[in-house]
Amino acid sequence: MTPEARGELLMTYAKGPADLKAALARYPKESLDFKPGPGKWSIQDIVFHLAEAELHGYLRGRTIIAESGAAIQAFDQDRWAQSLDVSAQPLDEGVDLFRLLREMMARQLRALPEAAWGQYIVHPERGKTTLDRWLEGYVGHLQVHLTQMERTYQTFCHQK
Repeated sequence: MTPEARGELLMTYAKGPADLKAALARYPKESLDFKPGPGKWSIQDIVFHLAEAELHGYLRGRTIIAESGAAIQAFDQDRWAQSLDVSAQPLDEGVDLFRLLREMMARQLRALPEAAWGQYIVHPERGKTTLDRWLEGYVGHLQVHLTQMERTYQTFCHQK
């Protein structure tokens, strides 16, 4: 990836918390716990999934920087969602955790030399993941779930 393309991607990554907050501002409180079907996630579930995934992403990104070549453990998002009830957690805490982790990592990434971007971790399912690929993945991950939140909200509106 060129430094210019990476810079654009890094800007998108850094504005992720603002994008999440803006999306949530569109949804009324009564829609946040709505599940569009059995085994489907509510908006609240999605926010906490994003925070948990960001925690894993923060650790993975920093592992790439500090321990290039290290093997990491997979994150089973479905087991986390099934095992950990987030319905009683304040939504703002999930948003704050996501924001804090993203801001700290963005600051770290901006300070890296060019050579660091070729460093990598080894994911048990995805194989070698460079820092560039890691960044692309976490930018895309948020976008997928912002779209999922909007679909969930639209289903909520049609169920009324």
